[in-house]
Amino acid sequence: MSSTSFQQLKKIEESLGLKGPDLLSFVREQQSLEREEKERQREKEKRDREKEDKRLEKLRLFEIAQKEKEDERLEKMKLLEIERVREKEKERFKFEFERAERKKQEKERERKREREKESFFETA
Repeated sequence: MSSTSFQQLKKIEESLGLKGPDLLSFVREQQSLEREEKERQREKEKRDREKEDKRLEKLRLFEIAQKEKEDERLEKMKLLEIERVREKEKERFKFEFERAERKKQEKERERKREREKESFFETA
């Protein structure tokens, strides 16, 4: 028991006029009440800490879940962008291929016309 509590009990005893066994009994009862109060306070603080720990754990798990969702969303966006780029490249390749084919066909037609001209002039 702290000296402040003891001093307070001493003043109370003097005001009540307690002596001997009555005084001892009173002091023990007060000390017991004080210990019980301190124990109740410790228990309350422990419950409060546990409650706060649970709250923080839930918050941490929520934040982890949110981060995972955000990571998944970003990954999907990245995959979509990659797919979009692939499609563009595919279209560009197709366009370039078709353009090369048209040039090839045009050259072929040009050669054919040249041959036809040559054969026309040779037969004339």
